[in-house]
Amino acid sequence: MLSSLRRPGAAIRRHIRTRSRGQSLVELALILPVFMLFFAAILDLGRIAAGQVAVQNAAREGAFAAAETPSDFNSATGCPADGKTNTIYCRIKLESKNGVVINPTDVTVTCSPASCATGIGNTVQVVVSGHFRLLTPLMGAFFGGNQNVTFTASSVQNIATYPAPPAGIPTPTPTPTPTPTGTATATPTATLPPACQVPSAGFTMTVSPPSHQRPVTISVVDTSTSINCGITTWEWNWGDGTTGSGQVPGPHTYLVPNPDPTSGGYWTVKLKVVNAAGNNTSGGQQVQVK
Repeated sequence: MLSSLRRPGAAIRRHIRTRSRGQSLVELALILPVFMLFFAAILDLGRIAAGQVAVQNAAREGAFAAAETPSDFNSATGCPADGKTNTIYCRIKLESKNGVVINPTDVTVTCSPASCATGIGNTVQVVVSGHFRLLTPLMGAFFGGNQNVTFTASSVQNIATYPAPPAGIPTPTPTPTPTPTGTATATPTATLPPACQVPSAGFTMTVSPPSHQRPVTISVVDTSTSINCGITTWEWNWGDGTTGSGQVPGPHTYLVPNPDPTSGGYWTVKLKVVNAAGNNTSGGQQVQVK
């Protein structure tokens, strides 16, 4: 009698276990696509951050190359196999990674003055636009519904200027060797430390959003150099009547375009650096606000 009562109970338990497994599979089938979509969106966020850094690094590397050879750029050709010509684009091409594509036509090189002549205070600006494609349409909604996104970054450097070589060194007349009269102890000569030189101001800038629609926020990275002494002061001029200080001043936001009719709606950002030998001010970078 007891055995016959156990059999129906076992059958009911088997039915419940089978039904629970089936329900779990249905729930997994419903949740899995949503989970995969959010996972792809999170992956896109990381790719966006890496893409922005790649474009910023490409602009900085291009400016470093342009400081040495500001006229060695041709937007009609790519980087040759030996890399000996079009060196500015070649340096930029090496940094076009993390899914970012930069073509020669996406690079602009501008000198101040336009002749790209060497001289103290002469600068060269490199502007780079990198093309990036999102994985999911979910993130594309934040870029106007377009999965093809363009990142823009610029960098300004002083054109390398070196002192002219001496005109000539006269040939010394040999002097007869005197007869030593005794043993003299040589007096050690003190070695003076190298002299501090005037700093060179420079910085890179990232603009968000890339469409330049107000409000526009910029982030700057100091690339100034100082030989034989450290920089003591960083003075940032945002162009809109406000200023910042420190090597890392933090982001700055523009709410309206420049009202000056001659500016075309652009604000000009400048950096002044100071050390023990003097100061130097960058040529300035422009920020468009629509």
